[in-house]
Order: sequence, then C-alpha cells, then structure tokens
Amino acid sequence: MSNARKWIVGLLAIIALVLIGLNITSSNNKSASSAMSDQSPTYTSETSKTAVYNPQGSLAYQLVSKQVEYFDAQQLTWFTQPVLTTYDETKRATWVLTADKAKLTQDRMLYLYGHVVVQSQLSDSRLQRLTTDSAQVNLVTQDVTSSDKVNLQGIGFESNGMKLRGNLRAKTAELLEKVNTSYEIQK
Repeated sequence: MSNARKWIVGLLAIIALVLIGLNITSSNNKSASSAMSDQSPTYTSETSKTAVYNPQGSLAYQLVSKQVEYFDAQQLTWFTQPVLTTYDETKRATWVLTADKAKLTQDRMLYLYGHVVVQSQLSDSRLQRLTTDSAQVNLVTQDVTSSDKVNLQGIGFESNGMKLRGNLRAKTAELLEKVNTSYEIQK
C-alpha cells in the first residue's frame, strides 16, 4: 500500500470519527431541547375569562385569571390569581373561590394553592366563608377537599380544624380532625 493511500484512508477514518461524534452530540442536543420544550408552556395568555355551561345551557361556572399557562405534554393548565365563580340552576352566583395559583387537570380537577378563600354569594347560606392554604375542587360534582388547616365561618359559628370534605352545590362542609368550634347564641 502506497503512502498516498495510507494518508487517504487515515484522513477518511478521521472524517468518519468526526461525523460520528457530531451525530452523537446532535442527538443529545435534540433530546435536551425536547425535554426543555416539555417544560415550557404550549401557550401563555394574560387575563383570561373562561365560561363553562351545563348540558341545559345555563352557566355552570366562570374562571377568571390574571395569567394562564397551558402545558400540552402534561395536559394541564396553570392559573395565576384565579377567581372561580359557581352558579346554581337558577343562574345565581353561589360561591366565589380565590387563590394565589391553581392547576386544572384533564379530569376537571382544580387544585388551589396559597391563600384559598371560598366565599358564599348567598346571604341565606349557613356557611359563609372557608379559608385554607390548599384545596381541591371537582368541577363536575363540586366536591371540595383539603388536607390542610381549615377555618369555617358561618351564621352564628366559627370552626377550625384539619382535613375538609364538602360539596359546594349542597352547601356542606365537614372538618375531619382536630375540630374546635365556637357558637354565638342569639336571643
């Protein structure tokens, strides 16, 4: 084998190694960028207002938020400073729920985080206000739960405790652990 052939074979081998190295580096960058894109929202929106209607055509609830981020890979939506208003079958606003952040999953579960307040909009409701650090609301059944410390305020009573189970539609709330209640007896 002549010197010229040895040099050509050696040069081709080096070129092949460089191309293999570039290919490996390129595929690592693609997987890193696809992992990065899974972490970034599919879309972001400032000040959103979403209205959801029941099968009869009446407004079921309305969700207003300062910012919305939707993540297609996880099929979930994040809301900043959400305000959820629920309505009854007579089209009256029944509850207003507020929080610092909220996460809506594909199965219509709304997870509220930070300074969660559930305020009744009906003056005749025995339960007027509920506060906690986090809560979960099933938007279909309107079941509400929390595993944190909860404060309930109503007409003539105030209760504190841990772990809440209730239903917004039925206007019920039950504290499950470490319950302390004060009653005001009216004449």
